[in-house]
Amino acid sequence: MRRTDEHTRIMRQKVVSSCICRGMTTEETVLFLAEKEVINPRTEQPYSITTILKDKTAIEQRWMDEMMSNISFHRSRVLAELRETKAAAWKTGHLSTVLKAIDQEVNLLGLNELERMGIEIALANLFKGFPKDIADQLKKILASKMKDKKRLKKSQNFITVGAT
Repeated sequence: MRRTDEHTRIMRQKVVSSCICRGMTTEETVLFLAEKEVINPRTEQPYSITTILKDKTAIEQRWMDEMMSNISFHRSRVLAELRETKAAAWKTGHLSTVLKAIDQEVNLLGLNELERMGIEIALANLFKGFPKDIADQLKKILASKMKDKKRLKKSQNFITVGAT
């Protein structure tokens, strides 16, 4: 692919990406590009639906790949933004904003789920040497036993009243 073709594709996909984020259909995107005079430089015609569908597929796959590979980066950036928001809210006395930022920080970091995470880490370490299929089966059995135990515990909390 020539350099100018690559540049054209990148610029077109930027516009298509924006259209996706705005909830536009493929057909609406094609019309939008034509209205903005973003046309195929080789044919000097609007881009085809097929081209835009290929762009959408490539963009959505790229978003998915970026999300999965950069999740730690995104979390750290959001955490920094929450802490900045919290600091500004403290300075201005907006305590409701401080509390919201704290709540979002707790959710982002999973602080309410540390106990569950500790159990999952312990189980992962326990099953580390097992073949994957056996480890998965053991995890399912343990999960089933835990559900049964929780169900039994809940049923013991009820007071049964006999007929007199």
